[in-house]
Amino acid sequence: MDLTQPLSTLSPSLEGDVLTVLAHTEAPLSGRQIATLARRGSHTSVTSVLERLVDHGLAEVQRAGRAHLYRLNREHLLAPVVLQAVAASGELRRRLGQALRGWAIPCLHASLYGSVPRGDSRADSDIDLLLIRPETLTESEMDSWDDQVRGLELDAFRWTGNTLSCMDLTVQDLARGLEANEPIFDSWREDGVLLIGSSLHSLLRGLPKAG
Repeated sequence: MDLTQPLSTLSPSLEGDVLTVLAHTEAPLSGRQIATLARRGSHTSVTSVLERLVDHGLAEVQRAGRAHLYRLNREHLLAPVVLQAVAASGELRRRLGQALRGWAIPCLHASLYGSVPRGDSRADSDIDLLLIRPETLTESEMDSWDDQVRGLELDAFRWTGNTLSCMDLTVQDLARGLEANEPIFDSWREDGVLLIGSSLHSLLRGLPKAG
């Protein structure tokens, strides 16, 4: 699914884009404003969609001088479906965090990075997850850790239809990557959304540089 525009899974036409704009604000918007905020569609086509949504009661319209202002009718029977769909990326973060907190071998850090938190993912985009595991795990514990990761990958696919791509490191791996100035560190620092555990800065603070 497109986690940037999740309503497109249910409504891949322009209606989904217009409803997404309406769902993200309670302020009334003009048709031209909605056309600007939507990812596609002309002012004329957006106005046509809005008129149809008003006819079905899912949108409300009011006059403001010569302009028509629209808002989502949040009392409509279908409004909760629209709002829940638009909030899918937040629900994904909640479910991932809940699953990670239940792990028998806790991770030190877990964060989303890449296209999903940046808001430019597509329907075929991976969900990128950075995992920092304990430094020393026995062979048996490592097997359990790998099972946890695979289980989360399966869960994420069932929830979204997208592949969960896990970057699985230790703190020492992080330190070596930072020392080597790996480009992916920029994404972790700039795009990363912490799910559970300590921040990368906290994990690296006071750690000697890898030689």
